[in-house]
Amino acid sequence: MHVKYGIFSDVHGNLEALNEVMDSMTRHGVERRVCLGDIVGYGPFPNECVELIAEKSDIVVLGNHDSVAVGRESHDEWNNYTAQRSIEWTRNVLTPATVEFLRKLPYTASEKPLFFTHASPWNPPDWKYVSSLDDAVDTFSFFTEQIAFIGHTHWPIIVIMDNEQSFHVSESLSYTLRPGQRLLVNDGSVGQPRDRNTQASWCLCDTERMSVEIVRVPYDIDKTQAAMRKLGLAEFLITRLSEGR
Repeated sequence: MHVKYGIFSDVHGNLEALNEVMDSMTRHGVERRVCLGDIVGYGPFPNECVELIAEKSDIVVLGNHDSVAVGRESHDEWNNYTAQRSIEWTRNVLTPATVEFLRKLPYTASEKPLFFTHASPWNPPDWKYVSSLDDAVDTFSFFTEQIAFIGHTHWPIIVIMDNEQSFHVSESLSYTLRPGQRLLVNDGSVGQPRDRNTQASWCLCDTERMSVEIVRVPYDIDKTQAAMRKLGLAEFLITRLSEGR
């Protein structure tokens, strides 16, 4: 089945960015929408983001912030004080419908030739970051599909495996699969990009061409920041949006 997929993750309660990404997917002719988790945490509109994703997405997997927010696991081991405070605020504002939706999400999903998870395919519940080429090389043993999509680092990247033996990072954020290759693709972040690009990020995948392309979308950052200030959220979380970090 040849399908245009729109893969996105790390929305983090940023409804302005999510709306723009959804519109961008429509303009690109996306037929199936896949959310790789971390819908909530950090941002001002967790319930609204979950509601929109539940309505418009075909596949949704669990992220670590989603899991902690609904009590599936503890945040006690998190070293980041700002993240802890953010998740406590989020937990207090979640509606019963949001909690029910997030509690049912799986760690992984597959629609061959594609695999989806939030963090490393190595062991999804461990939430391991794929933040180096060595990390990426290790992941290819833990999925059998031709292309795996992940989020978690908020940093878009495409890693190519050639003939099961050599690995390199794509020089551009678009790539068409060649015979004997497999890919690991990080789609970046919708709601809190950290690659010094303030625009929301998502990935277009065409299974007819076996191509992937990271798409960047501007959104009204000021509006999101104003909503965060009104709610008394941490200034660090507010300013980072306009710095892409």
